[in-house]
Amino acid sequence: MVIKNPNNIDIPEYLNEEFFVAALEEGLREIKIAVHEISFEWATKPGDNYCSRIYRVSVAYERYVVDQEQSMREQIRLIVKTIPINEDMRFLADVGVFLKEKQTYLDILPRLEILVDGQKFGAKCFYAVKAPIQTIVFNDLKVDGFTVASRQDQLDWAHSELILQNLGQLHATSMVLAKRDSEITKRFTLGMLCEETIIKSDKFFNLFGSTLKSLAINAENWPGFEKIAQKLHYLHANFKPICAHMADRRDNDRIIVMNHGDMWTTNFMFAYDDSRQPEKPTRSIFVDFQLNFYGSPGCDLNFLLNTSIRLNLIEDRREDLINAYYKSFSETLEFLHYDKIPTLEDLKFELRARELYGLFALFGFLPIVTMPTEWSEEKVADSMTDEELLQKKFQKLFAQERLQAQLKYSLKRLEYMGVLDEFYVKPSENGCV
Repeated sequence: MVIKNPNNIDIPEYLNEEFFVAALEEGLREIKIAVHEISFEWATKPGDNYCSRIYRVSVAYERYVVDQEQSMREQIRLIVKTIPINEDMRFLADVGVFLKEKQTYLDILPRLEILVDGQKFGAKCFYAVKAPIQTIVFNDLKVDGFTVASRQDQLDWAHSELILQNLGQLHATSMVLAKRDSEITKRFTLGMLCEETIIKSDKFFNLFGSTLKSLAINAENWPGFEKIAQKLHYLHANFKPICAHMADRRDNDRIIVMNHGDMWTTNFMFAYDDSRQPEKPTRSIFVDFQLNFYGSPGCDLNFLLNTSIRLNLIEDRREDLINAYYKSFSETLEFLHYDKIPTLEDLKFELRARELYGLFALFGFLPIVTMPTEWSEEKVADSMTDEELLQKKFQKLFAQERLQAQLKYSLKRLEYMGVLDEFYVKPSENGCV
């Protein structure tokens, strides 16, 4: 058996012949597999994933077919996702990211896909092990023509419309499944923003509070943003109690769906099948279901709008974006004969109710998502605990004209809507709150 590592990347020892024999026997449902060659390369660029190591692996193997004298030699390309949980990432273990992703790929997504006649929402999961490192093996979606859009360029109209349509279908089918199996909503309750990640973990605050602090400091020097900066500083000072409840279910929620929970450009892919329009996507698919949860669709939508869609579309075609999602969402529910389909007004209520979730995406993710590749040589999560390094990095980031324009527009919009006043307590004249 030969292992090829032409780029000399860091490969854990347990990703060996024995591991891939087990992965292929389980994923292909074969009795006996012999692995001859394994070739490794990175599947994502440094900085594109903040808590995982993701490998693209090509495996040459032989499978032995019952009642046939000759074996069959084949090759397969896989994605191997490892989730090393160190102290900095301990909050991920607290919300059960590995078990949640495993259950989603092996149980939830197949049931959702049956509802919509086999349309794929995610990759096929071949294998999942918890030790020595939490690891999941998938088929390589690149083989099926899928690729990740540029996180720095963000999404144009064609990409935005398509992923919103797919998100509408995912959310709608998850509502139907929850109606048939109500226990699902009880199992998927903890997403990125909850007490387990925020209240119990200083690391989460260190990770995302740093971007908020840098944004507040920079906003102080933007003309007309003095009051907004003051509110951002207040949010930073009260980060845990405010952010821990941004995604909570509420008694007046009108729509409950399974949120993807991490809706930005690296977590979905596009395929381009029309040779006449090679830059227009024809298919989309989701990846990375480790933070999904049942809650308001306003969480996913506001996260996507504040991280991944170009500013000109947010300024000029926000209603069109929302309508593209709602049309797909409502038509899917109608196709599945769902009773009492939520109205567009219900959806807009959910969007407004979760604007604070969008604010978190704005300060916590947008600066990282749009970070130039050349600034991301080290893993983001590893650098987020060095305060001095962070402030220098974000000072440089916030000086970018494009990022600054999106932050300014979005903050002014949230201020105009009164969203920033939902958490802000104005100091009295004597300095007491």
